[in-house]
Amino acid sequence: MMNATDDVAIDFGDQQVPQKAIKHPIAIFFHLAFRITAVVVYIFCAFFSDSFVVNFIVLIILLSADFWTVKNVTGRLLVGLRWWNFVDENGKSHWIYEGKKGEQATRISPAESRIFWIGLIASPVLWLLFFFGTIFTLSLKWLVCPLLFGQY
Repeated sequence: MMNATDDVAIDFGDQQVPQKAIKHPIAIFFHLAFRITAVVVYIFCAFFSDSFVVNFIVLIILLSADFWTVKNVTGRLLVGLRWWNFVDENGKSHWIYEGKKGEQATRISPAESRIFWIGLIASPVLWLLFFFGTIFTLSLKWLVCPLLFGQY
């Protein structure tokens, strides 16, 4: 039994808490969902609508949502990146890029980082394949989609 004068050291926050491999499943879902949905719409667009304009607008909306999600949400949560632009009093545009470094970088999940970068790199590669597919099938009106969407 302990006396009232005995000190007990309690370690708050020092214990090893197992980290989950995926900390932000909703962010990962939306990071991949807009890209995958745009690819599926592009592949099956003839089934959705006969209008090139309608399909093109749907693709633009999906990939705009993807751009916003990557810039404002998944870039920060999954890999710790953020960037913005401001114009100084002379009218010159300045771009600021930031990334987590040191101790903060160790809090980034390697699994989430891998998913982020694979999704970010695989999408333009896929649009490049669509570009060559439209050339070989001579679908010249659809050539504009891979040209635009592979560069975002």
